[in-house]
Amino acid sequence: MLLTKLVAAISSKKRIWAIFLIIILLAVGVYFFRSLFIVATVNGQPIWRLTLIRELEKQSGKEALDTLISKTLVLQEAKKQNAAVSGEEIDQEIKKLEENFSKQGQDLNQLLSTQGISREELMEEVRFQKIVEKIVGKDINVTDQEVSNYLKQNENLLPKDSNTEELKSTVKRRLEQQKMNEKIQSWIESLQDSAKIIYFR
Repeated sequence: MLLTKLVAAISSKKRIWAIFLIIILLAVGVYFFRSLFIVATVNGQPIWRLTLIRELEKQSGKEALDTLISKTLVLQEAKKQNAAVSGEEIDQEIKKLEENFSKQGQDLNQLLSTQGISREELMEEVRFQKIVEKIVGKDINVTDQEVSNYLKQNENLLPKDSNTEELKSTVKRRLEQQKMNEKIQSWIESLQDSAKIIYFR
């Protein structure tokens, strides 16, 4: 009888210590991982991450969701077509960006920092853009006639002292980009039309 009481008392003490230990571990976990739950405090009052997410969804949730759906559709299509982009292609594109910004007296890393964008995020964005270009940009062509027409229609807006060949080259790139954007928009719309998208709200 006494032995049973002693064992029960020891087990009870162990249980209390185990509960105490769990509470301490939870408190330490919440402290170190508080940024997962709390995004800010205002005079000691927390603003919960879930509250922020709900507010963001109200303000621009539809637009953000549409972007995620479009990206998912594009990446699914890229997988079907085996359209991949190498690390070397991404590096070359970022090098071009760095050179272009450098010519304008700006630093790419500083611009990214100002925009709150990491280099990894930029690389991911470049990768996505290159995949889209590989799928959609195969047949994009701008003729000399189209360049000439553009120059005639916009001659009042163009700089007078520009090198003609450089100007033609710039206009050709601009028209190619315009055609690319139109084709991308049309392609993404066709992907959305043929996809089975279910919204949970």
